[in-house]
Amino acid sequence: MEVFEERYVVPGEGLCTGDLFRLMQKLSGDHCRRIGYGESWMQARGIMWVIIRHGVRVLRWPSPGEELLGRTWPGPTRHGMCPRYYRIESLSGELLMEGCAVWSVVDRESRKMVIPADYQLEIEPLVTGLECSRPGAPLRLEAAEQASYTVTEDVLDENGHMNNTRYYDLAEDCLGTRGKPLRAALVEYVAEARLGDTLRLGWAWQENRCAICGELSGPAFRMELEYGA
Repeated sequence: MEVFEERYVVPGEGLCTGDLFRLMQKLSGDHCRRIGYGESWMQARGIMWVIIRHGVRVLRWPSPGEELLGRTWPGPTRHGMCPRYYRIESLSGELLMEGCAVWSVVDRESRKMVIPADYQLEIEPLVTGLECSRPGAPLRLEAAEQASYTVTEDVLDENGHMNNTRYYDLAEDCLGTRGKPLRAALVEYVAEARLGDTLRLGWAWQENRCAICGELSGPAFRMELEYGA
């Protein structure tokens, strides 16, 4: 197993937070296809990848038009949890962002977690010495503001639920922080939101950090976003 690399050019209008995580998602998907565990392979076995937690640390926000080098590699799977690490750098080697996503494998019909090895999904782990910490639990605050959002078809992915990157768009629409430079994020995905579901949202600020959560019949996601100047 080797570190997977791809180049990416930042659009002229720049990146929002959701775009950063869409870049990470693309790296994950392209690497899985490269090593033989792409979407068609997963669908044929009735399983899918689902993110449990996300964590990133941003040292510098990418500039419009800047060319980036994205890197990703899988860590050792434990108890059905599959960590994947990310680094985004400038072409000169400057580290802009590092992160980790914890993925699980879920049965498409039952929506329950399964053991990857039971489906012959065994990804060789790689230890580079550049792994960041696995994401912990996001900050929790008593909600000072509230809103609701009903899931529409345009935010769904091929798994039939709201794509994980769309939660960042939703959060920043509520917070009014689109375009602000992100410094760190911790996110926990608890339950999927599907077409027509209505999320009850609540959020509060603590200095430059915000805690935002969404609920259905119970918790759906929890998110902590930290911004710079």
